[in-house]
Amino acid sequence: MSNLFNLSNLSSTLLVSLALLSTACSFHARDADEYRRVTRELVETRGGDVEACYDTILKTNEKVSGDVVVNFSVEKKTGKLVNPKIDAAKTTAPAEIGECIIKAIDGLTLAPADQREGQATFSWKFEVAPPKQS
Repeated sequence: MSNLFNLSNLSSTLLVSLALLSTACSFHARDADEYRRVTRELVETRGGDVEACYDTILKTNEKVSGDVVVNFSVEKKTGKLVNPKIDAAKTTAPAEIGECIIKAIDGLTLAPADQREGQATFSWKFEVAPPKQS
C-alpha cells in the first residue's frame, strides 16, 4: 500500500514593510501583490522537497497529519530568505516536518531583489488521503 497524502499550501501572506523609495536605486520596488506572488513562486520551487519531508515521516507513522506554519523575512537588496522560524502556536504537525521544511527553503533568494524588506508567513497542511475505493 502506498503512502498517500494531500499537501496544500494553505496560505501565503507577505507583508511588505514600508520604506522610502529611492529613484537612484537599481533594485525592484514591487507592490505588495507582486511581492507576494513572486515570493510564493520562489517557495513553491521547493515543493518536491517539502513533500519529501512529509513522505519521510509517513514511513514511520502512516497517520501523521497537521499544519506547519513558517515565518521568515526577505532581505532588501539581496532577496535572501532569512530567519525562517516555525510558528509553534499555529503548527500542529510533528516538529520533524517543520525542521525539514526550514532546511528545504534554506538558500532561496528572490531575484531580482527588492529594495524593501518583506515579512512572510507560509502554511502547509499535511493529511493522509483516504484509501482509494476498489
